[in-house]
Amino acid sequence: MIEKTEAGEIIIGAINDPRLAPGLYRSRNGSTQQFGERIVRGGKVIQECDFSLTPPAKHLYALEIAGVWLWVNGCGHCNSNGEKMSYQVCEEHDRCQCCNKKRVDCIGIPPRNEYDNGGGMWGTRDDSGVWGWTCHPCHERQEALSREAALTRIVPDEDFNESDYEYEDEARCPYCDAEICTEESYDADGEKLECDECGNAFTLTANHSVTWSTSRISKVKEQPHD
Repeated sequence: MIEKTEAGEIIIGAINDPRLAPGLYRSRNGSTQQFGERIVRGGKVIQECDFSLTPPAKHLYALEIAGVWLWVNGCGHCNSNGEKMSYQVCEEHDRCQCCNKKRVDCIGIPPRNEYDNGGGMWGTRDDSGVWGWTCHPCHERQEALSREAALTRIVPDEDFNESDYEYEDEARCPYCDAEICTEESYDADGEKLECDECGNAFTLTANHSVTWSTSRISKVKEQPHD
């Protein structure tokens, strides 16, 4: 039987390093494990970490259990513990959520300007809500399919009713009816946006209303004077 932590992570084994002591502060910098507290004050490093360890594989991390430091599997796919976002995914499961190719075999995002090196992948979630990534060619194909579907939803100008898109609880594209993310647009006043699905430009305005409430102030009876 595979031994696991309380969080359902696979325990790989003890870390054989004499510098490790129970209660030692541990932080993670990518896959690197740093031990001892790093103190920064006023932008200056006052104290560096005591030492660092590199795990045998990028998806392993150090965890102290009952006074013993252990290498633990941080890949949610390996652990099958329902984790939606892994801190580090192992090489085997580090795959495109669309075509299932390994990262090393996938094409990343090309540079978008002279300051961008490119190479990254598009962050995505699968149907189960697990976070991962999608390679650039797959993302391009998905975007094309989404654009094609959105364009079929656009009604002709003569059939368009502007009032259907005014004072609504959720913002929607006035062309293809796609839902618009408004998390950072609560002060929008004619803000120009482009629909991620159909590609049409439109304006967004946040409508705010004010309501008022009043209540009586209880009166304190005056005490009679002698």
